[in-house]
Amino acid sequence: MLEYTLGIAGTAKNTGKTTTTNAILACLRKRGIAVFLSSIGYDGENLDNVTGLPKPKIPMEPGDIVATAARCLDAGSAQYERISETNIHTPLGRVQLVRITTPGLVVTAGPNKSSETRRLISLFREISPGVILLDGALNRLAPMVEADGLVFATGAALTTDLPLLARDTGYIEQVFRLPCLAPGLADENPQTICLYDAAGYRTEQLPASSLFSAAYAKAIVDRLPPGGKLVVPGIIGKTAFQQLADSWLTLGNAGQLIFSDPIKLLVSGKAACFYELLERLATGGIHAGVLRRIPLLAVTVNPFYPQYRLENDTYQPAYVDFHRLHVALRSELSTPVYNVVRQGAERIIDAILQKMPQ
Repeated sequence: MLEYTLGIAGTAKNTGKTTTTNAILACLRKRGIAVFLSSIGYDGENLDNVTGLPKPKIPMEPGDIVATAARCLDAGSAQYERISETNIHTPLGRVQLVRITTPGLVVTAGPNKSSETRRLISLFREISPGVILLDGALNRLAPMVEADGLVFATGAALTTDLPLLARDTGYIEQVFRLPCLAPGLADENPQTICLYDAAGYRTEQLPASSLFSAAYAKAIVDRLPPGGKLVVPGIIGKTAFQQLADSWLTLGNAGQLIFSDPIKLLVSGKAACFYELLERLATGGIHAGVLRRIPLLAVTVNPFYPQYRLENDTYQPAYVDFHRLHVALRSELSTPVYNVVRQGAERIIDAILQKMPQ
């Protein structure tokens, strides 16, 4: 029975997230796999609100299941039949579950909290097995923790400096490759910041799950047992992380810094900044990991970028050399890199199916 939740996230506007989603949808339908779609937040504007250039829509076919806010239902061209109304609220109304009855485009607006996303996945599962697609952006990535795997869409719209683009994407990949350190703890899934001794037994539990205060970060390090383990299950802020690293390295004790999942690092700031701090900690014998790993299945690349025209204060479509873009990303990543416009999404779906029990 195929039950898989796939998150599709763009590293910036216009990096090909919707194009990737469309390619994956087409491939799933071709293989006769049931399709479910929602988004993290709102993702249905006709034109990019910065560049004014057209944005791709999501075409749906009869039988596809969509979860979207009430006010979005009639904004697309697809016809539908309502399955149920959920108790998940958005600024555009409650999220509705609908089944598409005639082909057309849809506008999606879904939950923006992990708990709501988890609830929506459960509602999808009550309908039938299949693949759930969660469409979202890097700046609203937090609910993607509920996904079984992720695909990142990146490209020249983030930066036309291709070595920099490849390097920054490499940092994202490295965050997803952090090891799982949960087996070393007496607690299976701590919900707040916890300190453990070297054997993994809890010595202190703090009331907060996230860490934003630099002073608080220093105080926590001062209370760590020698060789201890520190679990921060929520978000950690850049300034707090910097202070944590400085204080821990000054203390000179080896140990482990454990996050809930890689998503918590990526929503806090640039992956490059956080990964550099993790590397600094590693040189002092302080190794980072996560309680739960989330597979990064693929990176899709888009050579398009909106080029600003100063003479008339507008943007026009422009492209970097695709071959150079593809080579730059592949040289930096071990994760498969695809251009779904040229290659389709067959290999991405193969990667999902290989992870399913036979």
